[in-house]
Amino acid sequence: MMLSWFIPRPDPAEPIARTWCYVRVPEGDRRLFIFLPGRRDRARDFGRHGFITLARAHVPRLDCVAVDATIGYYLDGSAPDRIQREIIVPARALPYNEIWLVGVSMGGMGAFWHQSRYPGEIAGLILLAPFVGDDRKLFTEIDTAGGATAWAKAQPVNNPKRKTDYQRELWRFLGTIPSLPEPQPQIWVAYGDRDRLRPGIERLRTVIPPARFLQLPGAHRWQTWKAGFDQILARIDWPGSELKKLPRQPLDPQI
Repeated sequence: MMLSWFIPRPDPAEPIARTWCYVRVPEGDRRLFIFLPGRRDRARDFGRHGFITLARAHVPRLDCVAVDATIGYYLDGSAPDRIQREIIVPARALPYNEIWLVGVSMGGMGAFWHQSRYPGEIAGLILLAPFVGDDRKLFTEIDTAGGATAWAKAQPVNNPKRKTDYQRELWRFLGTIPSLPEPQPQIWVAYGDRDRLRPGIERLRTVIPPARFLQLPGAHRWQTWKAGFDQILARIDWPGSELKKLPRQPLDPQI
């Protein structure tokens, strides 16, 4: 007997589940990290694998929210809009000077989709082994054109008609990254040299500055993502980083 996976559709009347972690600091510049999980992961996994603790060790005055943006939100196309409406818009009413998206695997694709629909909302994207497609025929087209930017310029603008067309639509946007309007978001990518998504990720090299593109030993695993996250955070010049030397108060609530 063969079993098929049932993926429930998100209820538009129910808010997307998320867990907030606040750091108690005096008023002043604040940052927010929004964590987006992979296809088989959940929001709680970021806390379980130490991502929240690691982020707070590097980034001063940081609040975090891990969002349970599971695959159903991608299948119905609502992920970018729900993240914007339910997380980012309310966060704008709080004293955040910067909002960053942190996505692993499918969550990396979600970060790109959000950026394509809501330019100017995000200060930066930290993408760990982002899923940017697996269509080898499409990758050959991109290579033949001389890279994502040249390929995207030659593509007609239309709406996807088949499920597989979302990858072409994604790469139309990815090809425009070098020409995004100012202020451009910082986009950082890290992945393992044995990652199964490497063919797609490698083609981002033509649109993301080399200094923000990291390859590490490892496969498509949390251990590799955490190492990449640590290296990216260490390379970013966070204003107010001298605050990292001050005693930190506990998070409220904990993941």
